[in-house]
Amino acid sequence: MQVSGHSQIKHSILYVAKSLINVSAIGVTTLMTITSSVNASPWLEANDPFLRSSIVLLSDAGKLTAPVNHYPARWSFYGDDLKRGISDSKEKGVAIASREVQYSLSSAKLNRGNTSIKFIAGKEQPINSGFGNFSDDKWGGYTSYEHLDNSYAFRFTTGYRDYNGERDIDWSNSYLSLNAGAWLFSISNIKRWWGQGWQHNLILGSFAKTAPDASLSYLGQNAFLGFWSMETLWAFPSDSPSDYHSATRLVSKPFSNFEYGLTYQAWFDDLNVGQGAQQSAFDAKLTLPHIGSLYHSVYTELASTDNASELGAWMIGWTGSFLDVGKNNVRIVLEAQQATSAHDNTQWKIENTYQDYPSQNKSVSNTTYQLDSSESIAIYFQMYNDHNIGVIYQQSEMNNQSWNSSQLIYRLPALAGMLHFGAGYTQNDNSNNETNIWSGYEFRI
Repeated sequence: MQVSGHSQIKHSILYVAKSLINVSAIGVTTLMTITSSVNASPWLEANDPFLRSSIVLLSDAGKLTAPVNHYPARWSFYGDDLKRGISDSKEKGVAIASREVQYSLSSAKLNRGNTSIKFIAGKEQPINSGFGNFSDDKWGGYTSYEHLDNSYAFRFTTGYRDYNGERDIDWSNSYLSLNAGAWLFSISNIKRWWGQGWQHNLILGSFAKTAPDASLSYLGQNAFLGFWSMETLWAFPSDSPSDYHSATRLVSKPFSNFEYGLTYQAWFDDLNVGQGAQQSAFDAKLTLPHIGSLYHSVYTELASTDNASELGAWMIGWTGSFLDVGKNNVRIVLEAQQATSAHDNTQWKIENTYQDYPSQNKSVSNTTYQLDSSESIAIYFQMYNDHNIGVIYQQSEMNNQSWNSSQLIYRLPALAGMLHFGAGYTQNDNSNNETNIWSGYEFRI
């Protein structure tokens, strides 16, 4: 990625962009005074592993022409396919998954449940379960208002929380987006998940608190790339080795059973783009022939060291959805991640620490790249009565220390909203075992 021009101009442009992000809450508040109230989001967001499971099922069943390796994913990715009557599929489980996604899309279009309140309380901060973690906070209370229109959308979220012992007001999960057909511009502070993994991510995940960013995306379709989309963003992390983060990503699905993503990232200070850390990454998913009611696929992610042409870590995975298991859909996810020998010599691992690893926000890594090795198994139960259960086990090693964690996630509709419960247990080499129990509640008006 090349940046040219006078540094004074570049500095001014970034200063204005950062200022826009910092005052976006004010802009959203102004919009609220001039628009009618009423849930929305221009994206399928990176906050619900069970909804993602339904999306991946539709993809593996050959019902979607767009890739499913980039979140937030614009609803335009899937809108046309959902209009073609997927819900009439002969496979009951596929039809149910389609109706679930269609309902989420229509909720956005009709601005259903646009005002929400959310609470969480736990013994400690919840163990991060990978994609769609309910909350990163030990406890907190949040309110949110959002609106979707043809040319713009916004969400204003505020809350008070305890995160890593710091108690403060939190503005995360807010955004303002402007839509112009295939183009979408946004200033936001929302979760992102780029890649195929569920418990692991080598590219850009939501393991750390979100950082404010400005992004521009475009989507298209042609004979060579199939359905494709490109997004570029500028983020402004805090308590990080770098002041700025730039990332550009192309996702494409040229064949009905194959999709991939290409990502280039740079971290730098004082707009010296060429002088900072750089990383390139590749991810792909191959859909396998279904076996009876099992729809499944294999996937991989490859990420470079600070030398963008040298492989630093890889991850492979398999996921399959078993349909109509006692009226329920059951997804299994198996993943393994491994660092390469080249990674041991990178500047990101000086003296066996990761203090210089650039993909951070608030001193927490955005990805699992820093792990030397890791394996996980996850099972997601999507039950016919709208109850959802997730069971996750992961064993990891870093800097000659190993640990394992077990988690149970359970959510059910209750009290006119959604109740969430979680329990986690972590065990490490030093026998510093830790048990955590938490619960949360979300209500949409």
